[in-house]
Amino acid sequence: MTDLDSSVIVIGVRHHSPACARVVSDTIERVRPAHVLIEGPADYTGRLTDLTRGHQLPIALFSHARNGRSTRVTWTAFTDFSPEWVALEQAARVGAESRFIDLPAWHPDFDSETERYSAAAMTAMKRMGLDTVDAMWDHVVECRAQATTTSQMIDILNTYFDMVRAGGPAASAREKYMASWARSAQLRGGPVVVVCGGYHRPAIMAELTAGPPPSDAWPPVPVAEPSLDVGTYLIPYSYRRLRLEAPWWYEMLWRNGISAPQIAIEALVRSLRSQGHHVSTTDVIGFRTQALALAAMRGHSTPTRRDVLDAAAGSLIDQALTSPLPWTRAGEPDGVDPDPVITACVRTMRGDRRGALHPDSPAPGLVHHVDMLLEELDLVPGTVSLDLTDHRGRTRSRVLHQLRLLGIPGFGRTFGPTGGSDMLSAEQWVITQTDERDPALTEAAAHGHTLVEASSAQLESALRRGGSDVATVAELLFDAVLCGLDSMSDATALVAVESLHAAADLADVGLLARTSLDLWRHDFLFGSRGSTVLGAVVTAACSRVITLARRSRATPGGADIGRIEAMAVVADVMRHAARLLTDDPTTELALLAADHGAAVDMRGAALGTSWSRSTPASAAAAVRSIAPDRLGDWLCGLFGVARESFLHNGSGNAVLTAVDDVVSGLTEHDFLVALPALRQSFEFFPPRERSAVAARFVAASTASPVPESVEPGVLLDGRIDAQLDEIGLR
Repeated sequence: MTDLDSSVIVIGVRHHSPACARVVSDTIERVRPAHVLIEGPADYTGRLTDLTRGHQLPIALFSHARNGRSTRVTWTAFTDFSPEWVALEQAARVGAESRFIDLPAWHPDFDSETERYSAAAMTAMKRMGLDTVDAMWDHVVECRAQATTTSQMIDILNTYFDMVRAGGPAASAREKYMASWARSAQLRGGPVVVVCGGYHRPAIMAELTAGPPPSDAWPPVPVAEPSLDVGTYLIPYSYRRLRLEAPWWYEMLWRNGISAPQIAIEALVRSLRSQGHHVSTTDVIGFRTQALALAAMRGHSTPTRRDVLDAAAGSLIDQALTSPLPWTRAGEPDGVDPDPVITACVRTMRGDRRGALHPDSPAPGLVHHVDMLLEELDLVPGTVSLDLTDHRGRTRSRVLHQLRLLGIPGFGRTFGPTGGSDMLSAEQWVITQTDERDPALTEAAAHGHTLVEASSAQLESALRRGGSDVATVAELLFDAVLCGLDSMSDATALVAVESLHAAADLADVGLLARTSLDLWRHDFLFGSRGSTVLGAVVTAACSRVITLARRSRATPGGADIGRIEAMAVVADVMRHAARLLTDDPTTELALLAADHGAAVDMRGAALGTSWSRSTPASAAAAVRSIAPDRLGDWLCGLFGVARESFLHNGSGNAVLTAVDDVVSGLTEHDFLVALPALRQSFEFFPPRERSAVAARFVAASTASPVPESVEPGVLLDGRIDAQLDEIGLR
């Protein structure tokens, strides 16, 4: 007895295969089953009428499941030539009852069978000596679709999928569940057609022999736990998003059969000519002849996609290629400027078709929520200028930034603040109407039902992906400020703090600490002053700065300005935001300042953090503990952190005196070695303060007094440099 004579016919298919779609269509037409059971989420069966509203394909079922911080999303795409879509259409035409029979995508037993299928197909592909799975499928199946009967094609498909599944695992929970639907349908009477992924067919067939269920009642449809937020909605899709190398080619096979190769050849030639690439009539004849020759040589009754592509490369490319043809590996062309023939081949075979939903298609709450916000805040297409000092302006800005963070198309900012220290008080946006907005919002609904909830979850997810890249964390924190920190989740702070635990670049951590501190202390435009989120980041960043500074070891290199600036942030926090620090870092910093094995600039910076508490004796002793050739690096650390208070503390004079003593005792060679770093250290002072430093050095000498002010800045710099020359510090 053949499959077509059975009461339950299980058709194994490859998604988006025209050959499989024809088998499904012909089988349903011949058998006229009472039930057509299709691999798809069983919890969507009650909404199958949503698929029949007159959409323009491709479209997809977008499913999401969110449990706390974890969000899982899946897409089930449909094209005109998808076997599952054809099954739905044909079932309606013959009056059969259609049902989706797979576990919901959120179900814990919805496992990774796709990956297992891919691995098995790769093994079969290698055994056949082919280089891509698509090429193998075309060679085994698609090229025979026009020259075989439905019964013969079913045999080919069964053989192919049995080969792929051979030695595979026992039936999975999904396969057992699908088989239970088939057994129930069988008991209800009438022929049954099951359309499922070919990898599942052998297991489902085996399960069907295990005996009928106790009754003809349909299997129960799983229901998600209350803690799991799930949803499934239709979205427009595109050929570019399909997990398929050549959707347009398969569409041509579905619509035109054996004429597809000739149509593809003509389309490729038109594409090349439209881009100014010369393709003569002789070239076209050679192209067509070579495609037919390759097909005959490879045993294909009509040229396959690979035959057409190889013929295009052989007859139209006249330059040597630096990389393999992309269709021999799957993917886009390599290189900055790929050969135009290759580009035309890949793009033409992929196609640019985009789907569209019927206007009455259901949408998640987020779509309606955003529509309401845009109307309420008068955010209409056009140029929108915002005053960030105004409450309504800030509210409108936050909504727009939340949409930007979610990647919703149609909202572009052309002007506005770009960082925590950027005190711009205005923004400008350009809002455009686009059909892509609602689909993007539908997918964003996987993160939350409101704009604030979705953007908060997206921000948290982005922070987790950023890991220990503190530059990314800093950028995302500013995004959080732009979106409105009071409305962001407290988890944002926790994720940002966690990212600092593994951060290893002291300068980057310092930059994050500075950005967070400035926003915490000063920001009023976005309402982040005193934010608990930023305060937590400041605390964690300061702790990490001190930890990394203590780990820094003395090396031959000079002072590192980035890490000195990081220590300056610690000093500012101790001075202006000490209440954020859970522990007083004074002792730890004192240990760093006295650590002879630590980086010299970090020792100077550590002393600078507590400069107001230092004594002249201890400051002078610190100078004398540094090797003369590293004294400039130590001073860089000290001045970089404590420049503003250095001249207002008696310890400053002690340091300058000690430096003078050390420099005076140097040999000419040692002085020349130490001079570059010494000069760099005094460049931390602006010209007027450098003048004051120089004056202190020469106060006891006969040099002319330094004037209090000199109008021309150039003259002032010249005199300061002359004074520094006199004392050997320039």
